[in-house]
Amino acid sequence: MKALTWRGADVAVADVPAPARAAGRALIDVAYAGICGTDLHICDGEHPRAKPDLIIGHEFAGRLAEPAGGLAAGTPVTVEPLLWCGRCPACLRGARHVCERLRMIGIDEAGAVAEQVSVPAELLLPLPPAMDLRFGAFVEPLAVAVHAVRRSRLRLGEVAVVVGAGPIGLAVALCARLAGAAEVLVVEPAAMRGERARALGFEVVDSAVGQVVFDTAAVPSVAASTTGWVEPGGRIVFVGVYARPAPVDLQRVTFAELEMIGTRVYERDDLRTAIRLLDTGAFDPRPLLTRTLPLRAADTALDLLRSGSEIKVLIEVAS
Repeated sequence: MKALTWRGADVAVADVPAPARAAGRALIDVAYAGICGTDLHICDGEHPRAKPDLIIGHEFAGRLAEPAGGLAAGTPVTVEPLLWCGRCPACLRGARHVCERLRMIGIDEAGAVAEQVSVPAELLLPLPPAMDLRFGAFVEPLAVAVHAVRRSRLRLGEVAVVVGAGPIGLAVALCARLAGAAEVLVVEPAAMRGERARALGFEVVDSAVGQVVFDTAAVPSVAASTTGWVEPGGRIVFVGVYARPAPVDLQRVTFAELEMIGTRVYERDDLRTAIRLLDTGAFDPRPLLTRTLPLRAADTALDLLRSGSEIKVLIEVAS
């Protein structure tokens, strides 16, 4: 089959063996897969766990190639792409998304920018039969935003500040609006992303002050600024993943009694909520899905994202 493969020195659409049938696993005929920042880090050789000859991609939707997990062949599905150990303290208390040995499809085993992918059957999430499978491929990033807004404890009428207007930042901003924020301000220096935020009805500013600040940028200068962008008693929610320790004004945290809240991926119910938001039309992902490419041109998606010309690029494998 064809798959987008990081080979160590480069990334290319290549012929690779199709996944084999295995007990307890499900075979999915991929329809659409998204490319994200993590995939860029992998293909730049910057991810510590990724190994060469890896098929990338953990945001996807498709149809079951054969019955699995109590679902019939042909059922439209997405997945929870997390692989947890089940034995660490986090897993034992039910918080498997912060498993001490957490792994992920598309990083630690073959991903889904491919004609077919094999996943543990327990990870399957059926999609509504009428859902556009492009939307199904956005369930995973939307779940990140759902989880972040839930963790923030955003209250009706509060002002939210979202730093970064990439796909996750814009999804967080839209979810904050849905959750009842009186105003959502977006901090984004890049012109294209700022214009996209404005088109969605958000005010784009150089800095702001609110009750809740969401850091989706994960840039050290942002970490140093966040404590100045939140009111006393407010919350700072770290959504983006920092590659290394970053400076934070802990004196301001103490004197203003700020809360600093970490978030990591999502829980199963966040994914189910994302599916409902997409299915009901409460969340319209189309303004964020700025480019769709065929699988044969999937390697060009990486350059498009690096250039800053797109928000979210989807790879169409089979519609």
